[in-house]
Amino acid sequence: MAKWLKRLLVTAVILAGAYYVLVIHSPSEGSAYTLDIAKVRELANSIPGDKPAEVRYEHIMDFQFAEAMVTAGDPWKWTPIPVYSWQLVYPGKTIVVDTAMNREIAKPDALVPMYSDASYQRMQTAMDKASLIVLTHEHMDHIGGLAASPHLAALLPVLKLTDEQLKNPKGMEPAELPAALMKDYQPLHYDSMMALAPGVVLIKSPGHTPGSQMVYVQRADGRELILLGDVSWHMRNIDLVRERPLFMTLIVHENRDQVLGEFQALHDLQKAEPKLKLVPGHDGVVVKALTEEGLVLRGFKQ
Repeated sequence: MAKWLKRLLVTAVILAGAYYVLVIHSPSEGSAYTLDIAKVRELANSIPGDKPAEVRYEHIMDFQFAEAMVTAGDPWKWTPIPVYSWQLVYPGKTIVVDTAMNREIAKPDALVPMYSDASYQRMQTAMDKASLIVLTHEHMDHIGGLAASPHLAALLPVLKLTDEQLKNPKGMEPAELPAALMKDYQPLHYDSMMALAPGVVLIKSPGHTPGSQMVYVQRADGRELILLGDVSWHMRNIDLVRERPLFMTLIVHENRDQVLGEFQALHDLQKAEPKLKLVPGHDGVVVKALTEEGLVLRGFKQ
């Protein structure tokens, strides 16, 4: 065999191996993660008072990724990655969960084909009136709207950042919370889960970021959902227990072992509790279906 052909074959094998590792392969299992739904429900009922009557959302923008960037081994086919802000509506008060990001950071282009200034402004107005503001994690497309608020100082008393979120400014970039403004801010400290409000429980789920947490919501009518944040981007990750490709996890500095353990726990929970709805961070198909069910409503209440 000619030397040039041998070199070509060796190069092809190396490239194929690298492609498999970086794009196709997902480990079969991760570290153990316990999600005790009985304990979560107990905490949801531990704070007296009315539970949220409505769960609302604003669809503020879309990224556009390839499916292969969302789930390892999927095709290189474009798929929308919608970015949402959520509002839990109680009698006389609201909670805002996640705040998308401002247009200056989003910079709409081919990879950001949709940006709604009207939705973003409704979210900003809702933050100004909210009783509590929480984040599923500290990435720019979840904290950016908060960081860009012209009334950030006034929002600090109702803002419930966790210690892990506050200590990860690198993960927020290019969004930024002013250090001078935050120097005396007292973040939340909790172990595995904590009751935030009647019907609402925060559940630690580090891996995608150090400060990742899920938000369990039990509505006044008893129906339940969990806002997963970016523990998973699409439901397919949970259905298949299959991670994002390695090259994406390297870009976002994700701990694959932790995230895969969370996928498995959520997969098992979905099978055991089919009426409890899981809401991945960027899955428009899931949100559309839940909207059609009436479990979530489009448009913030002002």
